[in-house]
Amino acid sequence: MATTRTTTLSRSSLSRRSLFTAFRQPVASEDELRAHVLRRLTMTAHPGAVQRASNLSPLELARSLLDEAYDAEPEADSLIDPANGNNEDFIAAWLRKLWSPDATLRDRMTWFWHNHMPSSFEKAEVGFVAIQRDLLEKHALGNFREMLQALTIDGAMLYYLDGANSSGDDPNENYAREVMELFALGVGNYTEDDVRVAARGLSGWYVDYETKEVGFDPEQHYDRPLRFFGVRKRWTNTSIIDEICDQPACARHVSGAIYRHLVGTTPSESRLDELADIFRSNDLELRPLLEAIIEHPDFLAGVRSRAKTALEYLIGGVAILGLDSVEPDPWWVYELGHAPYDPPNVAGWPGDERWLTASQVLARTNLMFQAELSDRLISSVEPEVDAVLQHCGLFDVSDSTRQAMQDAADEFPFDNTLELLLGIALASPEFQLT
Repeated sequence: MATTRTTTLSRSSLSRRSLFTAFRQPVASEDELRAHVLRRLTMTAHPGAVQRASNLSPLELARSLLDEAYDAEPEADSLIDPANGNNEDFIAAWLRKLWSPDATLRDRMTWFWHNHMPSSFEKAEVGFVAIQRDLLEKHALGNFREMLQALTIDGAMLYYLDGANSSGDDPNENYAREVMELFALGVGNYTEDDVRVAARGLSGWYVDYETKEVGFDPEQHYDRPLRFFGVRKRWTNTSIIDEICDQPACARHVSGAIYRHLVGTTPSESRLDELADIFRSNDLELRPLLEAIIEHPDFLAGVRSRAKTALEYLIGGVAILGLDSVEPDPWWVYELGHAPYDPPNVAGWPGDERWLTASQVLARTNLMFQAELSDRLISSVEPEVDAVLQHCGLFDVSDSTRQAMQDAADEFPFDNTLELLLGIALASPEFQLT
């Protein structure tokens, strides 16, 4: 957007607290709830999507999006040819898929798992990364145990957490520790002896850097009985992961992570117990857990309960400005600190208020302000407050946001009014939250 009038936001006015407190009126409209469902169960509420779903209640819409994601099979083709391409090609291809109006809950959960169990370009080149992303998409809505089994011997993960060429005589403990601490169990639910035993049970795997094939060398595997979570036997990678998944802490840890991502808040202990029981009793199948989360009143009550990540903000802004047909520029996500396979650490990206620092909010809004509005957008959206808010999927906004937009429209009725209104909407506290 050519104008810079809406970028005069002081750093003090963009404090994390102010963004969360700026929207306090209760959500009343069905449209706002439908937009919430779309934001949480796809990648964003694309313009017009709420209106197209007007014949469904918010809960019916949530159920339909879940069914839609399960009805569609994962794509057979990789985003790029693992034997060719580079990091930028891969990032652009994944962004294109994520911000497509056809993106589903499978796409959201594929990104969620990449954040929950990340790998990095730092140690694995793009061919391995492309294979791993396909693995995550395949298992994103399936069975957690099967996904973790596959990820444990995935080439990108073997490189990232140093499992490749780990021998039984001198095992590397990195993956053994992180699979329990971050991926499956959580802090306090394993011992240092468990880490040492798991590292030996996971030993013996190697990766052919040229062919991208993963192999197992029994001569490098530790093949003597050890005690792991109280059970003494000979361990393999399969039995190690099975034992981890069978721990009561696993269902609680994974259920809590998915709940926080989709609902936006931390579940109560009793609610977490309920979800863990459902997840465990279904042998870690994800659909019963997702249904239990979506069907509960907590889900619809979670409107704007967490900060948008940089990626969520970018995808939402791209949809609003009609840029989904534009070739993605990987620089955008690098600039915002949220590029795929470039996590800050093995814990992935934060899901909290750190996305609302002044520098982050200014960077993301200024990125959107650089876009030029298309003739199609200028012709289809009236430069009026209500029309712009509806286009942006914002149906219940604070009086201050509405007044700021109205003041801009009144002061500049003929001077880039649409750009001004879109800029204020994209910079608003309501759009920074999801």
